Amino acid sequence: MPFQAEEHIRIVPVERLRPGDHAFASYADEESRWSTIGSFAQTGITRGERVLLFADPAVPETTVLEHLEAYGPPVGPPLECGQLKLLTMDRMWQPREISVERQMAGLRREVEEALHEGYPTVRSAIDMAWVAAFGADIERVLWRESKGCHYLFTDAHYTEICTYDETRFSDDVLDRAAAGHPTALLKRPGTLLVLPVAEPGAGTYGLRLVGEADLSTREPFNDALRRIAGSAEPRVLLDLTELSFLDVYCARAVLRLAAEDGRRVVIRCDGIHAHTFLLLGALDIPQLTVEGE
Repeated sequence: MPFQAEEHIRIVPVERLRPGDHAFASYADEESRWSTIGSFAQTGITRGERVLLFADPAVPETTVLEHLEAYGPPVGPPLECGQLKLLTMDRMWQPREISVERQMAGLRREVEEALHEGYPTVRSAIDMAWVAAFGADIERVLWRESKGCHYLFTDAHYTEICTYDETRFSDDVLDRAAAGHPTALLKRPGTLLVLPVAEPGAGTYGLRLVGEADLSTREPFNDALRRIAGSAEPRVLLDLTELSFLDVYCARAVLRLAAEDGRRVVIRCDGIHAHTFLLLGALDIPQLTVEGE
């Protein structure tokens, strides 16, 4: 099987990407392909970023725009003002011959141009269909992904996702591409991934929830709580920092577990979710600590 997400250093929903992230994504169908790209682009537009979109060269621009609008407001205004740019990868090295180094230099020029025009950050979504379309050497591309492009991200002004079609690339290429990125995206927006905390500490049982905790992901969420309840460690750590959404039902279920379990429970989460826990009575549970970012 290609790309085991559990082995990745940092797995996030697309909405939780940060400036400076270089992320791997893969898709097996049109829905997962466009849900990732659409959410990524619309988030960038909403935040006032310059958005560069390198779609599959075989897909007409009108089709690309239709897909983007399925995930947010009309994209005509940001396209007209230049906030959104639809590009093909060969523009990064033309008029000279294809070169991964020239590709990276072209991306750097786009970033510098956007910053000069007043955009605070830049994000790009790259459909790796360009590799076959322009006859790129996949070995050079994989070198670029793992070693050659780090300088693009060092100043935290640029965010990039590279999306790979699982039907076009071999399992070996997908595995190597995934390993070359410090960050990976959930397969689909709106899902929930439950992972062990890498280093929870002595005597601590830790789980990390990534994605969305709501009605559609109730089964894996409840399973995570059952795993916590069945653990024997004297301390529990629940890391929710990579949750993009937490509904009230799930928040109440976490508080109920903390109140009834009796062990020391630590919840790590962002400020919005911490506020939700406080409004629902977290301060009334003495063995519970909520650590908000």
